[in-house]
Amino acid sequence: MAVHYRKLALASAILLALSACKDDVKPVAEVRPVRFTIAGSSNSHGALQFSGEVRARQESRLAFRVAGKITQKRVSNGERVHKGQVLAVLDSSDYQLDSSAKAAQLSAAAANLQQQEADLKRYRELLAQSFISQTQVDRQQAAVSTARASLQQAQAALNASRNQSSYTNLLADSDGIVSDIQAEPGMVVAAGQVVARLAADGAREVLFQVPENAVTAVRHAGAFKVALWADGRELDATLRELAGDADPATRTYAARLQLNGNMSGVQLGMTARISAQTAGQQAAIHLPPTAILDENGKHYVWQINGDKVGRKPVTIAGIDSSSVTVSAGLRGGEKIVTAGVHLLHDGQRVSLLQP
Repeated sequence: MAVHYRKLALASAILLALSACKDDVKPVAEVRPVRFTIAGSSNSHGALQFSGEVRARQESRLAFRVAGKITQKRVSNGERVHKGQVLAVLDSSDYQLDSSAKAAQLSAAAANLQQQEADLKRYRELLAQSFISQTQVDRQQAAVSTARASLQQAQAALNASRNQSSYTNLLADSDGIVSDIQAEPGMVVAAGQVVARLAADGAREVLFQVPENAVTAVRHAGAFKVALWADGRELDATLRELAGDADPATRTYAARLQLNGNMSGVQLGMTARISAQTAGQQAAIHLPPTAILDENGKHYVWQINGDKVGRKPVTIAGIDSSSVTVSAGLRGGEKIVTAGVHLLHDGQRVSLLQP
């Protein structure tokens, strides 16, 4: 019996000792690993992206003003030319023959006028001697006027013919670079048929195509950035032109951006990436949908301060399948938890995983 009481006393002592140790042990705060993003670190997320190419502000499509057979090609693609330089030549033999015929007609008209004026002088002398009537003199005066008009007509015809002959030379209308020429000796071309394109020196632009669902956004965009694929350089740009009607083949709207800044090294035909951003998009911050905590119809995010998190109310401007647009409540550069938002509480200690 005494042994039994001793066992009970020993058990009680052990329990008392364990209870004392338990009181001395402090609970360890849980540290939860979280993934995060930096608000505003992906500014281009909400921007419209397009591809384009560098073009000249002024591009001329050159054509002969008369029909004929090409006999000479004076320049090649990519060649720099000056205003008035001959690019190609047509066979002008027919036009020269026509000019010769018109010159002969002009000589005949001049001789006829000279004869009619001499006759008029004699008629007036005869009238003074009463050998002829005034009616005959008036008729001769009319003949002189007709001959003078014929001379003017022949002169105009000769001028026009000479112009036609000069049109057999295709001239550059400005200093620039021949971006394309399709004139080859032996070709027979019609009047007005485009055979060359000339990119004039001066301002450079970026041409790109806008789909119909982005026309309004591009028209009201507050800023444009153009990144050149060749060297990665980024330039500011402004919208200069947006077509009012869609291209019948592609159903897209042609737009042109004027490049601003240093144009050195910018070559025609370079590929460019265009980012168009509206003022509203610049002010908004985009987060993954998993970063938003919904409670009682209000929206919150967990902001990371050091090794702890705090709940912060935000205003949601829009939601799509890949992002949430936050219009108020956040500033760029803040660290925001992007996963497990329902498992956190204010003051929760966290460790950061790689984003």
